[in-house]
Amino acid sequence: MVHFDIFHENSDVRDSDKRQQGYVRPAAVAGAFYPADRTRLKHLINTQLDYGRALLRQLEPQLPVGVPKAVIVPHAGYMYSGTTAALAYALLERGRGVVKRAVIVGPTHRVAVRGIACSTAIAFATPLGAVPIDVDAERKALELVADEPLRSGIHAHPGAPASAMIVNDPTHAQEHAVEVQIPFLQTVFGPNLTIVPLNAGDASPEEVGDVLRALWGGPETVIIISSDLSHYHPEAYARQLDDETIDNIAHLRLPIHPRRACGAYPINGLLDVLVRGLKTAQCETTRETSDEEEGDSHKPSAEQFDLRLLGRSTSGDDGVVSLAGKSRSDMNDPDEPVVGYASFAVWQNANTGIGDATAQNTNAVNGSDGNTTNRETAQQGKAADNADEVVSGAAMTTDHGRVLLGLARAAIRQHLGLDNKPESAPDIIIKQHPWLNESGASFVTLTEHGQLRGCIGTLEAYRSLGKDVSDHAVDAAAHDPRFFPVSPEEYPLLQVEVSVLGKPMTMPVRSRTKLEQTLQPGKDGLILTDSQGRRATFLPQVWEQLPNPHDFVSHLLAKAGIKPSYDWNNGEIECERYEVTAYAEH
Repeated sequence: MVHFDIFHENSDVRDSDKRQQGYVRPAAVAGAFYPADRTRLKHLINTQLDYGRALLRQLEPQLPVGVPKAVIVPHAGYMYSGTTAALAYALLERGRGVVKRAVIVGPTHRVAVRGIACSTAIAFATPLGAVPIDVDAERKALELVADEPLRSGIHAHPGAPASAMIVNDPTHAQEHAVEVQIPFLQTVFGPNLTIVPLNAGDASPEEVGDVLRALWGGPETVIIISSDLSHYHPEAYARQLDDETIDNIAHLRLPIHPRRACGAYPINGLLDVLVRGLKTAQCETTRETSDEEEGDSHKPSAEQFDLRLLGRSTSGDDGVVSLAGKSRSDMNDPDEPVVGYASFAVWQNANTGIGDATAQNTNAVNGSDGNTTNRETAQQGKAADNADEVVSGAAMTTDHGRVLLGLARAAIRQHLGLDNKPESAPDIIIKQHPWLNESGASFVTLTEHGQLRGCIGTLEAYRSLGKDVSDHAVDAAAHDPRFFPVSPEEYPLLQVEVSVLGKPMTMPVRSRTKLEQTLQPGKDGLILTDSQGRRATFLPQVWEQLPNPHDFVSHLLAKAGIKPSYDWNNGEIECERYEVTAYAEH
């Protein structure tokens, strides 16, 4: 865990004592643009990510595989633009475990600057914690001489890779465009993320593009471009303007005017990279590479980028996002002044197969109560791609259960630093049991004194069962957004349960009545999905608390954000069932 001395913003943030102790830029818009309460913020983000994941399932067949290299996302209050941003962040979840750095570029709403400004801060704080800044990358982009500190007011040295980059604390002090992206990034990528927060003021597309090229990095880095679209036009007219702007962005028509997008300068910088390519990039990455590796390996030509619109909305749409390729939703009031939003994604080398190792998993689930939370990336589980079989719940034995529980325990001990014995490491356990290399889907549930302490899982197999269980065990202990991480002192109090899921099968039922008549209490896990993409699941274990099929379905509808009393007769709700073999410690 990285610890920082937190300082509140004042007129003397450039003071040398603060630099030495470590200036952390405090949250400026918590409580206004998003909740200041940690629990409320986590709940809101996960709810909006659930919505984004559900939309993404409809969109993914038309999208490239792999992790996007860059996204364009809005930056208004979460209640207005959060769902549109969540669509892009749900897509970026493919990179969890791989992406370690986010370069975030927003506009300057409050303090104008000439150039692209970083700050002297070593971290940005949000209610979810402080996120370290990759200060070394900023120094390299500015081409500072050895040991030269960052001071507000300095400019990049002549000949620096990012010639228009500056250091300016005042423009960051109250700016929201970068800040509102950070809680989403913390949720999607976890605690090991670093950021490079930048405000782009008056600058040419090439100048902003040069900053992006200097910080582009490899697969460990994503680029976040923060921008809304038109501001405060009647919705009927705003949609027309925004669709024109979206079309210009999609066709790389430079420049986008600031009247059409408040983040026009950052957008134009990204478009410059897509048009000009990365041939001038310095390719500074956060991973260790040899001189040979750091050369042209991340310098493709412009035609190797694939830019896609994901979805669009306005502040008058009540959080409803219209997917790319589909018509917009009905307007509540065509004359209402609104702000426009859109999310885009950019893949690098999309036509060359780079990134294909990252599977399109959109089925991970947080908690046995069915709150979707796609936290995984299949890049770490490549072994599953070549598996000839899928381990199903029905095929598991008591011996399998003993191994799975031991594997989950070993992964948690290793994460907590409680076991350094090589022979008991998760990787060794997996090597000792070849069946763990077969593809499988699992849940890991932790309880303490009979109370839920963490639960993370996946509905469909997309990687090796061993990797799935060991990673879910760590995520259940450390990354379930409903709970604080498990401490080493708590470890002896934990009870572990591992559930291995069979493949979900569509149920041929078109009404609620038929569904409730068909369900097998105590045996069936159930997934419900409506036409708006709302989705939730209950494991078969939930039958113990809800033995009546009508109550089981009612509570699951509520978890999906649908009225518990909702009835249907014409297939409005898609129903899938699956079976689970569960192993619990006693």
